[in-house]
Amino acid sequence: MSEIDAERRMSFDRAAAAYEAARPSYPDAVIDDLLERSNATNAVEVGAGTGKATVEVARRGVEVVALEPGPQLAAILRSKTIGLPVTVEETTFEAWTGEDYDLVFSAQAFHWVEPAVRYRKAHDVLRSGGMLALITNEKAVMRDRSLRDDFDAAYARWFGWATREDDSIAKTIQTWSSEIEGSGLFHELQVTQVPWTTTYTSDQFISLIDTYSDHAVRPDTERLPCHADIRAAIDRRGGSVEIPYVTLAFFAVRS
Repeated sequence: MSEIDAERRMSFDRAAAAYEAARPSYPDAVIDDLLERSNATNAVEVGAGTGKATVEVARRGVEVVALEPGPQLAAILRSKTIGLPVTVEETTFEAWTGEDYDLVFSAQAFHWVEPAVRYRKAHDVLRSGGMLALITNEKAVMRDRSLRDDFDAAYARWFGWATREDDSIAKTIQTWSSEIEGSGLFHELQVTQVPWTTTYTSDQFISLIDTYSDHAVRPDTERLPCHADIRAAIDRRGGSVEIPYVTLAFFAVRS
């Protein structure tokens, strides 16, 4: 993977409240599977954000050190984890130090860690036999092909993007699997997939995509008309859109 885009990495903090309101959480089955596989009593979370995954792991009794460099995101995270076994540290994984943890996990955030640091740092933080777990929500292929075409046209017009690939899930699996195995620091890699679907109103969907880093860094002269075209496409079809997701989870044991 390429070097980190610092502006995009911190774009989420500028929209922390919107991120908390709009971004989906993770299926219970994924969190339950994570803790069953790791048998963790303590964990480090990389890029905790507003705590979408943090809360679910901590509610199940795991002590979590939640790392989040964004001050606004960290503030929401602290407010949500009062009374839970969570320590919030306002720092990056690269800068943080610690060791002998059962679990290092990251939901939607591990790709924001510097490539040269990711796996070596995770390996060093974990105890012998500890687990690395990476979780990501990936959009599956939309069932309404004509709506997808309208979305693609809006992106092409305003962002200059070509039609998005239909095999993004397969590509994500291949990319992360290759990285984890290629590090030489983890073994017994397993990948699980949990499909689910949710429905957004046009307002909710615009709020969601406005939290994406590749949208957030666009100038208003591109972002706002692109979002207006997407909103109009949804409204022409009754004002709501069904989005299929697949939650991917990558589990690997420290060598």
